[in-house]
Amino acid sequence: MPHDDMPPGESASPPLHDADALVARGKSQMTRGALADAARSYRQAIALKPDHLEAHYLLGNAHGAQGQLDEAADSFRQALAIRPDFIEAHARLGHTLLAIHRPAEAEAHFLQVLAARPGDAGTHNSLGIVYREQSRLAEAEACYRRALAIRPDYAEAHNNLGNALRDQGRRDEAESSYRQALAIHDRFAEPHFNLGNILRDQLRLDEAEQSYRHALAIKPDYLMALNNLGLCLKKQGRVEEACACFEAAIALKPDFLQAHCNLAPFRTHAADDPHLRILEEQQHQLPGLPPAGRVNYWFALGKMREDAGRHDDAFAAYAEGNRLQRTRFPHDEAREAALAARLRSIFHADFFANPPPSSQAGRTPIFIVGMPRSGTSLIEQILASHPGIHGAGELTDLHDVVHSFDTPASAYPEIAATLSAEACRQLGEAYVERAWRHAPHATHITDKLPANFLHVGMIHRMLPHAKIIHAMRDPMDSCFSCYARLFEGGNLDFSYELGSLGRYYVRYIELMRHWHRVLPPGTVLDLRYEDMVADTEGQARRLLDYLGLPWDARCLDFHRNGRIVRTASIAQVRKPIYRSSVARWKHFEAHLAPLLEIVRDYR
Repeated sequence: MPHDDMPPGESASPPLHDADALVARGKSQMTRGALADAARSYRQAIALKPDHLEAHYLLGNAHGAQGQLDEAADSFRQALAIRPDFIEAHARLGHTLLAIHRPAEAEAHFLQVLAARPGDAGTHNSLGIVYREQSRLAEAEACYRRALAIRPDYAEAHNNLGNALRDQGRRDEAESSYRQALAIHDRFAEPHFNLGNILRDQLRLDEAEQSYRHALAIKPDYLMALNNLGLCLKKQGRVEEACACFEAAIALKPDFLQAHCNLAPFRTHAADDPHLRILEEQQHQLPGLPPAGRVNYWFALGKMREDAGRHDDAFAAYAEGNRLQRTRFPHDEAREAALAARLRSIFHADFFANPPPSSQAGRTPIFIVGMPRSGTSLIEQILASHPGIHGAGELTDLHDVVHSFDTPASAYPEIAATLSAEACRQLGEAYVERAWRHAPHATHITDKLPANFLHVGMIHRMLPHAKIIHAMRDPMDSCFSCYARLFEGGNLDFSYELGSLGRYYVRYIELMRHWHRVLPPGTVLDLRYEDMVADTEGQARRLLDYLGLPWDARCLDFHRNGRIVRTASIAQVRKPIYRSSVARWKHFEAHLAPLLEIVRDYR
């Protein structure tokens, strides 16, 4: 009898003993999108004829089309066991292994394809992806270039070449590759995104923002573009817009860990906050994240738990984040201790007996130094709200300048003892020239790199007219705030273990006491964070008096200042003064005995 429910033109099921007919039926089902039915037909064909090459191969395609990638790989392997030189099966298996993050296995299959088809640009490109995923960057670059030699208009290969170049630190070349990809195919979202990353790395934030927005215009659900646009806006100080991006990404994918982690510093989380629940439920994702992503997760989770009042759980998360960071960024404490001793030895009181005359009239550098998380960003934000002061943030220029006279025979700080007054003056002028590129018409510019406390003696020697503000804070609050904060780049490697953190504090405060002993009285202004919180206007007036500048009430509205802040304190300087961070460490006292033992005498 005819089957009334059969599609037009399709006959009844073929006899079960006809493997070729089953394969033909599977092809028809694939064409109609009936993928599961097609897979069933292919399996039936294989049951009848286990060495049916085409059935194994097509079953792999059916599994792959359904996202069943492990099963697809098995089917392609079965096809290759029957015919080892089946090039299409090698190609499909290579791409499947790449998709399930097994690049080392994929390599051999792509090489088989290229042995048979050396002019296959797509496979050269795929092999490049294999090598890049294994950090074999020179080989990846060579593969992409071979693909482009075959197909110069291959936009995907230009984009991938840009990735390999960026991974090698060749940013200008990477940018050129991304732009070449876009010149060929402007509606290709990925190179817009990658170009945004390159531009953000170079702090070309307006351009980066536009690149991310182009990517999102093409692909509105591009999660990483939303996330990185948020990071770009955060760098520009546009915190609420940044948070909106992170929240939009979470709306698209509620378990998107990166967005949750990036949002965490800007929101206060209650005990029943769904973001906290989601983050805690997603720990199974951690093995699939890169090391930096795992670290970011634990610090974000710590912050959320702390907001919720779960202080023991919060400390456990901070401790795990710090443990992971310690493995990524080892700390050379012996080198730092030796440097502090050498500085005290070179910069003694007699060294400053005859300072060089002041120079650079009309240009006054303001150095804000101290322990990280001691209020340096707050001080700078208050000062930068004064119309006579430009806040330049954390500059690296001073370090570069003081080391510019290093020689193989003598390096800083020892070389400082050999420099003439004229040489010191030239160093000061070199620093001012570099710093004033940020604001050529300013009279005062702040440099708030906390670690410049190491160079206070050299600052006074180079720039005797410079102003030096020492941001101070209770050592337990300052140190714990470092321990509970993930800094960009891992550059504060001393902060990832309580003992090394406490000893760093001791070296820093002892060196600051040394500077007070050997420099003329009044050279350095000490300003306590706790005093700033308790009497903001009084301390702000004290600051401006020290700088010789008139009072300006805008200094009290520092949180309305829209200047770009690029440090970990961006969330704090967008708020009015608050007191909750004073004695914060007390909530974690049960876990901080090793730190307290080291800094107890300095409180």
